[in-house]
This record gives sequence, structure tokens and C-alpha cells, in this order.
Amino acid sequence: MKHLSVRYVSELDFKEKLAGLLEEYNKADYKSILFHVYSGVLDKDLVVGICQKIKASFDTDQIAGSISAGEIKNGRLMDRGVLISVMMFESAEVKLHRFSAATGKELEYGQEIKALADSTPDIKGLELMLPGTNLETKTLFEEISKCNKSIQVFGGYAGGHSMESSEHYVFDQNGLYSDLIFCITYAGADFHITVDKSVGWQTLGVPFKVTKADGNRLIEVDGRPAVELYEKYMQIEADENFAEETFEFPLMAELDGEELLRHTITVEDDGTLDLAGYVTEGMNIYLCYGAPADIVKKVDSRLIEVCDFKPQAILLYSCSVRKSFWEDFVNIEMLPFQQIAETAGFHTWGEVNRDKKNGNVLEYNITLMSIAMREGDPAPGKPLRVHVDDSVLKGQASLIKRLTKLVYATTTELHKAYTNVSKLNDQLQIIADHDGLTKLYNRRKTEQFIHECYDSVNESGNVAGLIMMDIDFFKKVNDTYGHAVGDQVLIKVSELMQEAISEVEGSCAGRWGGEEFMLLVPGCNESETFELAEKLRTSIEAADFGAAGHVTSSLGTITFRRNSDLMSVFTNLDKALYKAKKNGRNMTVKSES
Repeated sequence: MKHLSVRYVSELDFKEKLAGLLEEYNKADYKSILFHVYSGVLDKDLVVGICQKIKASFDTDQIAGSISAGEIKNGRLMDRGVLISVMMFESAEVKLHRFSAATGKELEYGQEIKALADSTPDIKGLELMLPGTNLETKTLFEEISKCNKSIQVFGGYAGGHSMESSEHYVFDQNGLYSDLIFCITYAGADFHITVDKSVGWQTLGVPFKVTKADGNRLIEVDGRPAVELYEKYMQIEADENFAEETFEFPLMAELDGEELLRHTITVEDDGTLDLAGYVTEGMNIYLCYGAPADIVKKVDSRLIEVCDFKPQAILLYSCSVRKSFWEDFVNIEMLPFQQIAETAGFHTWGEVNRDKKNGNVLEYNITLMSIAMREGDPAPGKPLRVHVDDSVLKGQASLIKRLTKLVYATTTELHKAYTNVSKLNDQLQIIADHDGLTKLYNRRKTEQFIHECYDSVNESGNVAGLIMMDIDFFKKVNDTYGHAVGDQVLIKVSELMQEAISEVEGSCAGRWGGEEFMLLVPGCNESETFELAEKLRTSIEAADFGAAGHVTSSLGTITFRRNSDLMSVFTNLDKALYKAKKNGRNMTVKSES
């Protein structure tokens, strides 16, 4: 496998460089060839013309181009140019597939790409080059995630240097596209690939809950306009500089244990944040910041893996936010890769990676994606050992490094305190809602459940049953054996109640007062409620209550449905229980109303 990259300077210069690449290509009998073209300038005639010259020279349409926010050649950032990367494969079967007019076809194309991946023999990698942020990629990725989990999926989003621009095109020898997906399959028994991301951003403060979202639009957080995250906590106003200032403090969302960074592109008049990446309601989301020491540590860890892999080619897809964060130091995390193998790539508006734990293909921001490839066995000898040279982080940068450590330490303490308070609040809520002895719901909480169920029944037209139960002659148990034995009877009866209703979805049991209990069984009609009550009564009668011996109970049942008068339901249920006790106890009486 051979990986080469050249920069376009002029038409004459490029003609000479193409001739050199062609000469190299003709030296061996290569099976596949693939061109990536990354352009920091939006000039249709220029980039399409470059692709047409490649096609004419190599007689191939395996050319995938992307507008970029920065071009990476030999591990260094180029200054807004056009970079051509070519990979030549001796045995691997590498194919470029185009999915045009993708807007609105995300589900269909996701299914097609999944089928393509699973039907390609010896497939190892699947690359996606996407046009900006307009596609419904969540749907697309959910389908692709269903492909064989051994396939490594990676890629990047097109996007220009300016936050205000709409330069989100991919391109080839036929033109620029705003809704075309390049899909590249890398296959071969002798082809090997390793893909991973490096992050290093740390959370600030406590989590917020996403309460309203629509795709890439974060509308509300904790019930408030999302923009308040920045206005209230970072003192960043929603003005023309908003996107640039919030770059340094992106958001981190949690999804199935995975951390997804999201940076803001624009803010709408109502306070909605338009993000580079989707969020969903119910997510926890944090403000976060870049910590140089942690970023370096993450990249160093990945460099060990890449060195051990001994690649012949490396692609780097790095988020434009990382470029903005590092500014003059942008090359320090990329240069070490060039010491391992020829390295090329671009700064993206989003990165694609497959989660190794669950196989989900996800959209990321602010990551450094490193894709290492080789054909055949690793080269003999000990692997190189390279690392990020962060000695340049002196002076002001060194001060920032120390400050981020301080922020991390104080944030960790704050989050720990928040977690402890949250746990305490949960415990207090349990105490407030439950009876201290039996651990059943107390009367207040039980009444709340009944009223909620009543509202649900009125909306849905379903039914629900209520059972009111009283322990027979309980005062005699307390007087004869003492309150300690009486408490054990209450606990045992409560356990039998929970067991009796355990299979009824949405049911609850509560202590109504003293030795009286109330059971709510949604979805149960008259006969089902009565049968359940009888089952409970017989289980209590058959149970051994230790020192108290045997205990019995009396029960009343009733069912309510749409337009039932709830006050009448309670009155008639109480009458049914009274009738059971009056007629000799240890029986269940169904309400006649």
C-alpha cells in the first residue's frame, strides 16, 4: 500500500505533480486506487477541474472531494489550499459509491449502505463523507449501525473556514453537491484498519436536562430557553459574536454512556441553539472546556495504539473547533502521526465514528479521528514510540494549562456535591412518599396515583379497580401480643399485598391509615378486581404470622371507568368494606354501585 499527498499550487505545478503520482502508480500492479481531495477554498471551477484532471490521468472516478475548514498535509495545517491525497492498494478492494439527492432519503440510503456493507466480502472499513449538517443523519446512522459490528465506520462532514458561510459541499469530477453522500468500502483479507477518536474536553458544573429539542436544534434546557446556558453561566450574549465565543465552551451530551460534544453554529431569536450535531429530549447535557493536558494525554494514548499497529497510511479528520482551540499550537497533536506514516486529512464540521461497545454509528464534534491502514502483516522490528511534544505550552499557555487543572478540580468537587445532594433529595422524596413501617406508599401518594389513574381512564376509556382492605381484629393483636408483634403483622401483610399485585402494570399498594390499606389495579374490570382481592385474602388467611398465629382480612372492591364520580367511588368502596366486616369478616364484598 502506498499513500502520497500533494498540494495544488498552480495548474502547471499540478500537472507535474500528477505526472509524478502516475509514475509511482505505474511502478507496481495496484488493484485499487482512491483519491481524497480536501479544499479550503470554494471555487467550483478549480476543484471540479482538479478532479477532472485526476480522472483523465488515472482513468478512475474514485475521487471523493470535500470543502474543508483546514487541510492537513504531513501532520501540518495548510493555509487554505487544496490537498490531494492518493492511496494505492496492492490487494485491497476499495470502492467509492455515490448516494445522490440524499435529503429525505436518509432511511432508504441507510438501509442500502447497511446492505452494501454486509454484502461486501472481507469488508473491514466503511467511510462516509457528508455534505455539512442538513441531512437527517440520526436516521441514516441508525440504519448503518445495523451492519456487521466488525466493520469500522468513520468519516467527516464538509464545511468551510467561516462559521457564517454555507460552504458545506462535497464534490467530484462532475460537480459540487449539497446532498450527496460518498460511501467508501475498504475490503480485503489482507487489509487492516484501526479507527479511534481522541477528545480531552472536560465538563463544567452540573448536568442540565434537555427538555425540548428538534434534531440539531436545542430549544429548551431544564424548561428554559437553551441560550440561557451561555447568557447566565458564561456571560456570553446572543449577538453577532455568539458562535465564535461559544466555540471555546461547547456542550457535552450523554447518550447510552457515550459522550457527544456539540458546538453552537447559530442562535435563533427565541433562544434556540443550532448545533453541529443532533440532541434528543431527556439527554443530560453539560457545558465543557478544553483542557490541554487532558487533550495531549488522550492523543498520546492513541499514538501508542497506532505505533503498535504499524500503518502504511494515516488519515486525520479533526474538528474545526480543535483548530480554533489550539490556534498557533494546532500542529502539536497532529505532527506525531506523520512520524509513523504518511498523514493527510482535513478539519471537519463533524466527525463520524462507530462506538466500539455497542456498534452505534454516531456523529461527533471536537474530536481528532485517526484512521490507520495497512496491507499485510506489520513491518518487522520494534514499533516506534512517538508522543505529543507539548513543550511549546509555556508562558501564557502554561498558565492556561494550570488554570484548567484548577477548574477541573473544583468542577469535580462541585459535581460530587451535586450528586450527594441529588441522592439526598431522592432519599427525602422516598421518605415523603412512603409509610415508614410497611414501605408502602402513604395515603397522600396513594391518593395522587388514584387521581392520576382516574384522569387517564377518562382520557383512554379504560377501566381501573380499587381494593380497600382491613386487617380483622388488629387491635386485639396489639393488646394481646404487643405492638412489636403487631408491626410484624403489618409488614407481612404489606409484602403479601405487593406480591398479589406484582403482575398488574401500573398498580400500587398504599397504607390508608392504621390497619387499612388501598390497592389500585389499572386495567382490571369488576371480576378481575374481585378475583385479585380474593387471592390476597386467602394468601393472608393461609400465612403464618409467627407469635400472632393466623390473621384474616376483610376487603371491598369497586371498578371505575370514564365519567365515574370519584367521590362516589370512594363512598361505595367504603360501604363494601363495611359490609364485609358486618357480615362476619374474612370475606370480600364487591360494591353494588
